Amino acid sequence: MLHSFTKRYTDESTEDGFAFTFYCDLCNNCWKSSPISFSHGTKKSFWKNFFGMSCSLWKAEHKDAFEKANREGMLYFNRCTVCNRWVCDDDFSEEENKCIECCREKSVP
Repeated sequence: MLHSFTKRYTDESTEDGFAFTFYCDLCNNCWKSSPISFSHGTKKSFWKNFFGMSCSLWKAEHKDAFEKANREGMLYFNRCTVCNRWVCDDDFSEEENKCIECCREKSVP
């Protein structure tokens, strides 16, 4: 099973390539990964792929593409030092190094 750094993501992969969208843990702002093409194996392995081997190749490349997108996606979000949620810039206070939810909790008497 794939584990995203954010609580929610969508997998937009097809039989021809891989793409993912990661969502802020507080709102619907998102970051979309660049698409990565599926190699379909080499010409030598065409007949093996034709008879079902491409499935395991696709799964391996899908996992690698997800891990790459997952790591890259972390650069577009901020991790709250209090609750550990991954949030977009709109939901993050750089001064306090916290998400806006944790900043609100601090201000509540």
